[in-house]
Amino acid sequence: MVSPIKLMIAKEEKFQGNALSLSHTKTAINNINEKFCLQQLRRFEESCFGHLLLIEDLKWTSSIVHGLLLRKADPKTVSQVNGIKFIVGSKVIQFTAQQFCVVTGLRFGNLPFIPIATNENFSLKRKYFCNDKTVNLLELEKTFLDCANEDDVFKLGFVYFAVFVLLGSEKDVHIDMRYLKLAEDLEEFVKYP
Repeated sequence: MVSPIKLMIAKEEKFQGNALSLSHTKTAINNINEKFCLQQLRRFEESCFGHLLLIEDLKWTSSIVHGLLLRKADPKTVSQVNGIKFIVGSKVIQFTAQQFCVVTGLRFGNLPFIPIATNENFSLKRKYFCNDKTVNLLELEKTFLDCANEDDVFKLGFVYFAVFVLLGSEKDVHIDMRYLKLAEDLEEFVKYP
């Protein structure tokens, strides 16, 4: 006999959240439009990020998302878990990885191995962040805006867009240096889930 569907977080354990959106959408899109030449902008528009250049600002309804996450069904009490399930009212609703990809236009799948970034194994770090073990968003933005090399500015632009728009965080937060390594091969970068 299957037990009734239960919430992951019991009603009595719920807490108020204060989730924030720290996406720098407008700034990043404006900087990319100004920094890229026409050919680069066309190539970027054809990438997995291209359709996102049309958004004016990324609106985040944190209270709705937080409320929905508090309604997450306990996977141990739900049959055939495919994606994430929520209990809304008396109904169970499901959100799959495929649906996420349809809505966002992004990809999903297993994360490929990306080696740790060192000065020896990739050029973007060697050229622009040689002495730095870590780089924060502000340093990445400055490097992107100051970069004069056409190929490098394009690669840095992909990382810049990903961390400033999609991953959004405070500008003093360090980026994952492996994104710079991944950007050295843009075909692989746009395939990254």
